[in-house]
Amino acid sequence: MNTVGDLGEFGLIRRLARVLPTTPAVLEGIGDDCAVLRYADRLLLVSSDLFVEDVHFRRSMMGPEEIGWKAAAAAISDVAAMGGAPLFSLVSLACEGGTDVAFVESVYRGMANVFSQYGGVIVGGDTSRCTGPMVLDVTVIGEVSGNRCLRRRGALPGDVIAVTGYPGLSAAGLDALERGKDQAELTQRHRWPRPRIREGQWLCARPEVHAMLDTSDGLVQDAEHIAEASGLGIDIESARVPIAPILARHCEEYGLDAQALILTGGEDYELAFTMGAENHEETLRALNNEFRTVVTVVGRCTDEWTGVRVDGREPDVGGFDHFLNRDE
Repeated sequence: MNTVGDLGEFGLIRRLARVLPTTPAVLEGIGDDCAVLRYADRLLLVSSDLFVEDVHFRRSMMGPEEIGWKAAAAAISDVAAMGGAPLFSLVSLACEGGTDVAFVESVYRGMANVFSQYGGVIVGGDTSRCTGPMVLDVTVIGEVSGNRCLRRRGALPGDVIAVTGYPGLSAAGLDALERGKDQAELTQRHRWPRPRIREGQWLCARPEVHAMLDTSDGLVQDAEHIAEASGLGIDIESARVPIAPILARHCEEYGLDAQALILTGGEDYELAFTMGAENHEETLRALNNEFRTVVTVVGRCTDEWTGVRVDGREPDVGGFDHFLNRDE
């Protein structure tokens, strides 16, 4: 008997997609950051994210407003990944009956603060009693301007792949928290992620940008998503991936492999995107000038093979998988 642990998260998703029907209104279904739906003359983006206690957050490390912020920011980041803006959200909550009401209110206040800053409102959801850890399910409905959104598929041979910000900071922040070291510059990246809504919309309006997603699973694994969807290969040059000084210092102090963190650490919610190599420096300069956002070319796309390589070799490890990365 096959189990979900045998298939892994992404194998399970592919298998479920084969048994579910679709309609012509679904322009992009299962397999991208959001579903893309045609509604009259608009393109709607719909995404749902589960946020499970002791998997995505621990109350010993995060306060209730931080929990709410991160849950909503992660869901909104899916909309950013396709170049859209959030409109509405439905939030479902499952918790034990003995949960403190003030704690729950603070969780929802944290979510509301994200939508206040990045757009959209929570308009409903559901609640249920459970006998185990708290679960939040955040559904976001967004839209894109015009008739274009950026998907994972669309990368072309010869494209460069670039990433905003500094990969690995959230993973380093989690490591600091687990060590009881509340290093604010690191731990804030883990507790208070900032979805790249404006940058995503800006990139979506640039025809030279061909594919995009957010880095929720780790740079190597997220690049693999683009490679698989686009049917090509991506070679990441490790020397080009930026290392934040605070991450380098943390790794040196505790004997950690900085490259492993920046290549496989998830929950950064930065944007990874591919674009034509011609004049790509001009695009990156314009992005930096517009938002003061660090953005770095970290590799190239090729049609010589498929999948992801690091410095021309298949990586030893990928990123996070909810069923393969387990303690059972």
